[in-house]
This record gives sequence, C-alpha cells and structure tokens, in this order.
Amino acid sequence: MSYHLPSLWDKAKMGLIMGGSVGACLGCLIGFYSTMKFGPGPRGYLGTIGQYALGSGASFGFFMMIGSCIRSDADRLSAQDRDALRKNMERWRAPASTPMAVYFARSAKA
Repeated sequence: MSYHLPSLWDKAKMGLIMGGSVGACLGCLIGFYSTMKFGPGPRGYLGTIGQYALGSGASFGFFMMIGSCIRSDADRLSAQDRDALRKNMERWRAPASTPMAVYFARSAKA
C-alpha cells in the first residue's frame, strides 16, 4: 500500500466542500429567521431560504477554499528554503520598541 499526501487541488476541494456545507447551514438558519421576521417575499418560503443558503454557502466556501490553499502552501517549502526565509525575516524585523512608561516620562521632562 502506498499513501500519498493530498495535493493542492485536493485541499482546495476539501475547503470548498467544508466551507460550502457550513455556509449553507448558516444560510438556512439566517434565511429561516429572516422569513419568519419579515415574511417570505415574492419568491416564497423555500425560494427565499434557498437563496440565503446558496449565497452564504458559495461565499463561505470560496473563502475557505482560498484559506486552505494558502495554509497548505507552507508544507511545500524545503528545509533550505525555510531557513533562508527565517534569515530574511530576522533581517527585516523591527527593533524592540521602548516601553510606554519610558516614552511618557521622556515627554513629560521635555
């Protein structure tokens, strides 16, 4: 048996499915609340709740897909690339800031 790690496309699909499912469930709840509070509108109950579910599921699924792709990008770096990235990050790190008490004490004396 050979096992392989999921590809970037597999992770994107998984993020889309998970985000779409969660978004559709939340959209159903919000749509149900909205139709009970404001009425169904011209589309009827099922059409209005379905519109909320599809809109919420599509948007949440899209952002979850993008997030899972961005998160899995770090797995593809080699050890040498990670070390080089850390060295470059250290070079651009800002110096430690002075404590606020010291700053206010200096400005009060001036």
